[in-house]
Amino acid sequence: MGRTKSWRRWLSIWPHLLAGPFTLASTLGYYIAPNPFPWLAPLALAWPLFFLWHLGWTLLAASQLRLSALLGLCILLLTWPQSQGWIHFNTESDQEGTFRLATWNVHQWRNANWTEPEVTEARMQQAALNLHADVLAIQENRLNSGPQRSLEAYYPHHTAHVDQGLQIFSKYPIVAWNFEEFKAGYPGHRGFVWADIEGPHGRVRVVNVHLVTTTFVAREAEAESDSAGISTSLFRSAWRLTRTAKIRAQQVDQLLAWAEQSDRPDLVWLGDFNDAPSSNTAFRMRHWTDAFTSRGRGFGSTYAGLWGFPLRIDWILLEEDLHCVGMKRSIQGDSDHHPLWVDLIAEPLRVDAELD
Repeated sequence: MGRTKSWRRWLSIWPHLLAGPFTLASTLGYYIAPNPFPWLAPLALAWPLFFLWHLGWTLLAASQLRLSALLGLCILLLTWPQSQGWIHFNTESDQEGTFRLATWNVHQWRNANWTEPEVTEARMQQAALNLHADVLAIQENRLNSGPQRSLEAYYPHHTAHVDQGLQIFSKYPIVAWNFEEFKAGYPGHRGFVWADIEGPHGRVRVVNVHLVTTTFVAREAEAESDSAGISTSLFRSAWRLTRTAKIRAQQVDQLLAWAEQSDRPDLVWLGDFNDAPSSNTAFRMRHWTDAFTSRGRGFGSTYAGLWGFPLRIDWILLEEDLHCVGMKRSIQGDSDHHPLWVDLIAEPLRVDAELD
């Protein structure tokens, strides 16, 4: 009888022990930059799979009133910092703001299959205007396209078209802007653009970012798996992820160093960061408030090109004193990215003096 209980106790904890090395590596990938350990980056991206594994076995043990549920609960609590960005439960109602900022990777104003170009352009152009944004950051904007000309006519102020599609459009005056070239450049991702905008609550610095892509494409992985085999496909995909993770880490180094410069307005980061909430990029950008973890709902998936997996790689990050009262992801069926917008209001005044 005693041996039976001991065997059952062992069976209830072995799933956690089996996943332990992968969980540890994934957690280290969240806290440690991909230089000089790039192989941790793919495991950090895969964290939701490990999280669901531990959660499932923890719930099963809890339903059977086993002490092993405490082990699973400890793992989930210790890894919560890398989990919290994946899903958010927000019970507050959104308020109408006075300053709306939006971001969208428009994929050259083409749908995922690159079909029906004129119809797709018209739909996406209307979707961009329907965001009703005061400031709109666009990535992968095709030069001299119909939507670009429409946005330039709609917004009285905008930056020039740079780096294969980065552009900022604004209803408010742009008092200064520039393009900063990445030291760790990559085809299609040579730098970022910023603009100082005189908004309704003072000057803010809006930064439009498109970090290097992971170079992982689901359709290509499927084709490679059919031709070369699953193991070869997995190895090649992991190698691509590690290579681009190193470049992306160097780009984040430059973003952080650039942001530390003195005498600048409050920063708002908008764009396609090409990294997940459990990545080291998210950990290093934690000094700014992630609008999703403040006002978002559900998974907040912004990328639709990974077999339906809820992947949030487009972010809006704010300074602490910028008061976000609403956020939404606008679902559309053309670009492989969904646009995001946030509503801001002036920070409420705090009265500390006592009334006589």
